Amino acid sequence: MKTQLSILATCFAFASFAQSGDVALMEATRTSTEAKSEQVMEEVSEYELVSFVATSISGEGVSLSWSTAIEAPNSLFTVERSSDRMNWRTAFTTDGEGDTDGYTAYEVMDMEALPGISYYRLVATAQGHQFEASDDFAVEYTPTPSLLIQNDSNPGRFTVQGAGAISDLQVLNNRGQFIPMEMNYSGNNVLVNAENLAPGTYFVQATVNGNPVLRTVILTATGVMGG
Repeated sequence: MKTQLSILATCFAFASFAQSGDVALMEATRTSTEAKSEQVMEEVSEYELVSFVATSISGEGVSLSWSTAIEAPNSLFTVERSSDRMNWRTAFTTDGEGDTDGYTAYEVMDMEALPGISYYRLVATAQGHQFEASDDFAVEYTPTPSLLIQNDSNPGRFTVQGAGAISDLQVLNNRGQFIPMEMNYSGNNVLVNAENLAPGTYFVQATVNGNPVLRTVILTATGVMGG
């Protein structure tokens, strides 16, 4: 009987020790997790957004630019768009420079901008923690291009049609050099004589309603294709 009681006492003592060990292990794990979380939040807090701007470019998309003064390591930037400021969808994401202590600038183009008025915001995260969302930025986007380039019935010629008054139209080669050529202005249209240009890729630069616009033009042996 004494032997049985001794065995039972030993079992209870072992169970008690195991239970206390589990509690100690759980407490140590919790403390370690909290410490890591606090460390992450401390790193995440080292962040400063200087500006976030959305600019509509007619017929091209919405240009989005932002800059930071300080960033957390392994930071990620997500640009979100919305039509009603309630339902947000990711437009795109980009990795941050991370772990910087100085001015850093970013610029991207949303080629799938919503027509009409829409809203953009920038969400910054690091190591799975969101640490800042910018204010909403409203833009009004017009999908109609500022410049349309159409092949002319005469070989080697094309017409540039503007969504407004065109001025200072020039043609450049792929090295950025301006090429003198005959141009005839008529209202919002410009007829360009490119008969002397060799087939290849060129660029049309113009000012439309006071705004600079750049378009790609591809000359082939049979015609002209505008970008």
